[in-house]
Amino acid sequence: MKRSLAIALCLGLTAVAGSHAWAKRLGPKPVTPVVHDGVKYLAPNNNGREGRLEARKVDTGEKLWDAVIYAVKIDPNLEEDVQWVFITALEINGDKIHVTNGKNEEYTLDLKTRKVEKVDKSSGKEK
Repeated sequence: MKRSLAIALCLGLTAVAGSHAWAKRLGPKPVTPVVHDGVKYLAPNNNGREGRLEARKVDTGEKLWDAVIYAVKIDPNLEEDVQWVFITALEINGDKIHVTNGKNEEYTLDLKTRKVEKVDKSSGKEK
């Protein structure tokens, strides 16, 4: 009887701990920075609540500016970490940086105006 109670208790604790472990996720994978005209653009991915881009001088590492590409709306009824959305890829296309995130959403940032636009995937054009 004691043995079956101990087994049941262990299984119960494992189930509770296991379900909680599934709600947690690993941090983001590093994103390869891109370089254009002596400036390195990188996605620090230190906060899953927003996608942020930084511009730094290649030679000194001095931060020139940063920009929020998108913000994540967090549902307070869900585990926060499973809602995080991180930048997964950066690509230079002329004078724009193309940003892709973990939800496969795409954005562009104009390097001259720093204007951010979401790409409409149905048409392939910026909104």
